[in-house]
Amino acid sequence: MLAEMGVRVWQPVTTIPPHPAPAVTPSSRPAPALAVPVAVPRPPVRQATPAVPAVAKPDATAVARLGSLPEGLSRMDWPGLKTAAAECRACGLCEQRQQSVFAEGAPVEGQGTDWLIIGDAPNDSENASGKPFSGPEADLLDAMLLAMGLHRPSCTGAKETVVLVNALKCKPPAQRNPHADELAQCRHFLNRQIELLQPRVILALGRLASMAVLHDSLPDVHAVPLGKLRGQVHLAHGRPVIVSYHPAYLMRTPSDKAKAWSDLCLAMQQLRSGGA
Repeated sequence: MLAEMGVRVWQPVTTIPPHPAPAVTPSSRPAPALAVPVAVPRPPVRQATPAVPAVAKPDATAVARLGSLPEGLSRMDWPGLKTAAAECRACGLCEQRQQSVFAEGAPVEGQGTDWLIIGDAPNDSENASGKPFSGPEADLLDAMLLAMGLHRPSCTGAKETVVLVNALKCKPPAQRNPHADELAQCRHFLNRQIELLQPRVILALGRLASMAVLHDSLPDVHAVPLGKLRGQVHLAHGRPVIVSYHPAYLMRTPSDKAKAWSDLCLAMQQLRSGGA
């Protein structure tokens, strides 16, 4: 499973038997002792925690562009919510979107969803296709799902249901960080998606995803580095939430893939133990 995620599995080092010591003859004289410098141990090097991507403070122009959320959003069904997201003009991000990135997958009538996987903000590929987790990181996400015994929602016959969404439904211009008010407006859509999906486990991949889903249960989440949010089970919307790294980050920092795998194992353990 680790190999499918690109995590290198190290083999044990073969021990080389020592050469036999040379025999000491009576005529042998011990060599004078040499002063051997004692190596001073260096303090362990701590790996830097990934920097907290700043959520930009809105300027006056951005605030002026904030509009009203669609009426009745909290009562919409899945198709209605998808249409509302495509037509939403609640913030300035709508001005440059090609498509809203709503979801891949949908709730199954009469049953909850096993896995809700939340990403950050749409990239260029997602903006063009309308599907979350597309583009360069798609293959890595697929490998992560495969390592968990899961598949994208488009695959038929899967034992466990998966739905993919993003914290933001529209791509910020020029790859900038979203303003806090933009993230707040989009959070209403995410909250309604969670209500409709009733997931057993939520996997938040990335800084924006964790901020969006944990906003109400952990008010200071914006000030907590992602590295300190992972490795534990949070509770939000009455659902267990596991935080980990976004595939795009793992492509830039492959050394953290092992940590991501640990998070995925924690999420699987949570689901197997009953989930929500």
